[in-house]
Amino acid sequence: MDRSSGLTVQRGLRSDPAAGGERFPRVLRVWLLLAGLVVAVAWYAPGRAAAGQAATGSDAPPQVSGAPAAQPAPEMTAEEKADEAIGKSAAEVVEKKFKVVADSPALPRLAAVMARLEPVSQKPHLTYKVKVVSTSEVNAFSLPGGYLYFTTGLIDAVESDDELAAVAAHEMAHICLGHSRQLMAKSDRYSRVLTPLVLAAILTQSRAVDPGAVMVVGSLVVEDAINGYGRAAELEADHQAVLYLRDTKAYNPVAMLTVAEGLAHLESQQVPIVRIEGRAVPAEAGVSQTHPDPQERVAAITRELNEFGIPIERRRVTKSLVATAATAQVSGREVGELRMTCSKGGGDWSATVFQPAATVEGSGPVTRAQRAADLLNSLLLANLQGLEITTAPQDDQILVQARGQTLFSITAEDAAFHQTTVEKLADQAIQALRQAFQEERVSRWY
Repeated sequence: MDRSSGLTVQRGLRSDPAAGGERFPRVLRVWLLLAGLVVAVAWYAPGRAAAGQAATGSDAPPQVSGAPAAQPAPEMTAEEKADEAIGKSAAEVVEKKFKVVADSPALPRLAAVMARLEPVSQKPHLTYKVKVVSTSEVNAFSLPGGYLYFTTGLIDAVESDDELAAVAAHEMAHICLGHSRQLMAKSDRYSRVLTPLVLAAILTQSRAVDPGAVMVVGSLVVEDAINGYGRAAELEADHQAVLYLRDTKAYNPVAMLTVAEGLAHLESQQVPIVRIEGRAVPAEAGVSQTHPDPQERVAAITRELNEFGIPIERRRVTKSLVATAATAQVSGREVGELRMTCSKGGGDWSATVFQPAATVEGSGPVTRAQRAADLLNSLLLANLQGLEITTAPQDDQILVQARGQTLFSITAEDAAFHQTTVEKLADQAIQALRQAFQEERVSRWY
């Protein structure tokens, strides 16, 4: 539709010279002119408002180009206000149970992570409250209303901001998807201590509620948050976290997989203990009552990464095992040097794999070391494992290979320079490489 109808109304109010004078008295003509303009504006405004809503997703009027106004945050719904009250009560319980580390050096990292996750979540308008609590347990949990807690054990365990973001995304998903509220609605734990009407009033804010009742709900919510919101909810949060990480374009979704794999390994190493008639006995179900099977989670995340076409390169999001090349001086002569380095909590582990000394097919020692490092690093990103590295004799040299590719060759001239045999140099290289993979395995937080 165009805006021509407003002009048509005005044309109809003109005097008609052919009729020999004005058709209407001046006052009536002016009144009709104003009325016509009001009609035109009333017709025109809804169309513009609809166009603005289609373009911006809100009812706000379109802004002048070059001066966009910030969209006001939507008002919190009654449910969100109820979640805020429940979360605040639950947070008081948490902070009596755990010591909050107010000056944790991880807080700026977490703030940066949240700043990237919030815009891609379903509830970017919530005020998220992020805190670190002092406990060696590797865990994180969330409460209704935007409360997220990370343990110092987890902060120390994650190996990159990608993994930290994966944990934060999972917990944010619980909040945005209302998993706590869903559990409250169906769990009889709540109905055993509160009447259904009182619980409904708390969840909907339909009427004033005794603060003591809210505190009771908060205490139960903390138990749910720490123990998990249920198997389906945990899988749904994993799925949503992968989407959040992907949509930030800042964090690698593969981190959700490495975190799940780490937690699966931790869980496999722990045997829950319960007391029955005063005796401590292994629990048969334990955390699996509220969490999906660890391998089920890993398989689901792996499947999603494959569906999204995201390469599963774990070493991009963990403390990477890296091959490097450099120049070294041996017996007054410049040679190449291939090294493997693994980042660990107490510092980097590093070892020399091989020092090529000869020129082979026009490639000098340093170039040979660099080519080996480049190929190793590309295979490491593709999840190369130590047992995949082998040796193969060829004429007077030995080839060190992985996945059908030659990483580097050890020649008789190399061996002569180092005053040893080709076989011994190859054995030293293989041992150093396998030790590097072992160091990586034990450095992982699980």
